[in-house]
Amino acid sequence: MDVPPVRHGDGMTSTPPSPRPRPGTASVSSTTTYETCPRRYRFAHVDRVPVDRAEAPVAWRMGTVVHAGLEAGFRHHQAVGTSTDLDHAVPAACAAVRTAWVDESMPDDPAELARAEATVADALRATRLAPTDILGVEHRFRAETDDGVTVTGISDLVVRTGPGAIEIRDHKVTRSVRTAEQLHGDLQLGIYGWLARRTWPGTDHVVVAHHYPLTRELVRVDLDDAWVDAAVTRLRTVAHRAAADTEFTPTPGDHCRWCVYRAHCDAAAT
Repeated sequence: MDVPPVRHGDGMTSTPPSPRPRPGTASVSSTTTYETCPRRYRFAHVDRVPVDRAEAPVAWRMGTVVHAGLEAGFRHHQAVGTSTDLDHAVPAACAAVRTAWVDESMPDDPAELARAEATVADALRATRLAPTDILGVEHRFRAETDDGVTVTGISDLVVRTGPGAIEIRDHKVTRSVRTAEQLHGDLQLGIYGWLARRTWPGTDHVVVAHHYPLTRELVRVDLDDAWVDAAVTRLRTVAHRAAADTEFTPTPGDHCRWCVYRAHCDAAAT
């Protein structure tokens, strides 16, 4: 929108500064993408360039497959479970794994498919959780900061752990297990904790966790105010920078090797 000039008493005119661009929707993904490479951010969040999933690394797609199975299993348990045992949810979860295997254009490898099914089945059987304590599966968060940034996020699993207490779990399909000390300060967990507090304002205690289905480990850490404040400040700052950016200058580096927009970028590192 053009800003009309201001006429002064001496007959001179001047153009007032343009209003600061209002940031749109921000997420952990959009934040880290912009920090890594503004051009990748433009492809993903401004131009919304379509992505061929077959071009994504197989390990990433395997993660999506396992997530799909766990989502189906926890949803099934939430809907029809009668105890803390999730064994009954395994068939629905494995069916979801097989569907996702096709959707993600995974290799025609029966052994790897069986491994994915076993990973999901073992993770569910190792979990003890009352269905009534599941507050959300792939729960979609949405809240607004005081300066107008709309923050969104999808948490893999949100569970009630006691009166006024919840736990947010993020599935990580890797064998590189992080310690509680390493998780403290994590941007994603900090933002999800902030969103959870906004969603359930009566919550007094929030625990955030990484769930590792490959090793069946659950690493928990208590959320604190300083962590939340730092995460929200970082997200807000990047959201305002991205909203004001008109150049989206690329920052080539090792990350280009895994970029799904590599074919569209003339600055990709070789």
